[in-house]
Amino acid sequence: MRRITLTAAALGLGLALTACGTDADETAPGAGTSTSTSTAAGDEAAESTSTDVTQAVMDDPACAGFFQTGPVTLADRAQADRDLLEAGAVTDPATWGEVNLLSQRISQLVDAGGEDQTALLERVNAPFLEASAAVLDDDEQLPTDPEITVPEIDVTDSAAAQGELEAACTS
Repeated sequence: MRRITLTAAALGLGLALTACGTDADETAPGAGTSTSTSTAAGDEAAESTSTDVTQAVMDDPACAGFFQTGPVTLADRAQADRDLLEAGAVTDPATWGEVNLLSQRISQLVDAGGEDQTALLERVNAPFLEASAAVLDDDEQLPTDPEITVPEIDVTDSAAAQGELEAACTS
């Protein structure tokens, strides 16, 4: 009975987050943004984030959806969420909800992608699915608990897969 309640609560949270974020994710393809930072001295600029990818023309819907849709692309969100997982910072409903929502969005793209993109998207999504399952499958905690425990998750292959996906989508 608790598992059903847990699943229903997680589904409700996921649907609520999806409903809140749907309009924000709608941006014309190719309308990418670049982000750069500089040192305190101002003489070095960091490499822009996903600028080249967002400006490339992508015919594959999975590629466009991952690299070009939204003011903050799924590619940028995946990198940020990998950083959260790596730092062990997924400890509350808000951060877990972001990781869970991202895994749902990437899973939707898996259905739209070609064979090569599907395999790469699944690898990109693996740590996010693992983090979601860690909470949903745990009988001791709920996604709405004030403190959430997510085990240490290796994100190395996810980052590598995202690089491979970027190369496949821009070639």
